[in-house]
Amino acid sequence: MICCGQKNYLSSFLKHGNTLILSSSSYNQQGRIGFEYLRLRKSRNLTKFDCTGVILAGGTNSRLPGKKKTFRQVGGKSILEQIHTLFTGLFKEVILVVNDPEDFTGIDAMVVTDISPTRCALAGLHSGLFYASFPWIYATACDVPFVSEAVIRHLWAHRTKGKEIIIPRTREGLEPLFALYHKNCLPRMEKNLEENCFMIKKIFKPRRVREIPPDILEKLDPKMQFKFNVNTPEDLETARKMAGESGKK
Repeated sequence: MICCGQKNYLSSFLKHGNTLILSSSSYNQQGRIGFEYLRLRKSRNLTKFDCTGVILAGGTNSRLPGKKKTFRQVGGKSILEQIHTLFTGLFKEVILVVNDPEDFTGIDAMVVTDISPTRCALAGLHSGLFYASFPWIYATACDVPFVSEAVIRHLWAHRTKGKEIIIPRTREGLEPLFALYHKNCLPRMEKNLEENCFMIKKIFKPRRVREIPPDILEKLDPKMQFKFNVNTPEDLETARKMAGESGKK
């Protein structure tokens, strides 16, 4: 584990493993630390996307008491482990945005906290995009046990010039927590956070957004499980049934 403020942050990182922890105090150090972290991992990342996978794990867990929902087991693994395993196979860098970094030590990822104190999804998205070493991030919530590699690959393949957000549109509407974002979105995110405008969709400029329509998504993920998230005990039981199990805590 490495915490910002340590003078020998790189040697500490090597000594203590693969969890790099950055807090808001590291805001002005982002470029240097991100570069060093990326350089250490480069040899393992040659066939992966030039993209950062961002897992937003800063929620309050209010509707599912007990341990953090991302640590709940679905299909024999924690939700976080499933997301992290997929992300480390797809992306050259993985970032977790969290409120309690000490709960996430030992994970092979960069762990950051919100730069903005607002503790909303937009603030988490902003922090992940800010600290990312690559121009693009793919962002997801931490409570989705059925993240779809096929959907992610399709989004990545459909980046085009002039587009800054590549996002699924399901029958229910746009899915901003299962989308690709370019660093060009940062100024709008920062402006909205300063103005207490926290809805993610408010940063969208239609001409800069590419939507993937429902019919395409349904071919990639016929049951549309990629967007199912666990917020309540009932959701957790449903997810376990979907994964072919029941009764686990």
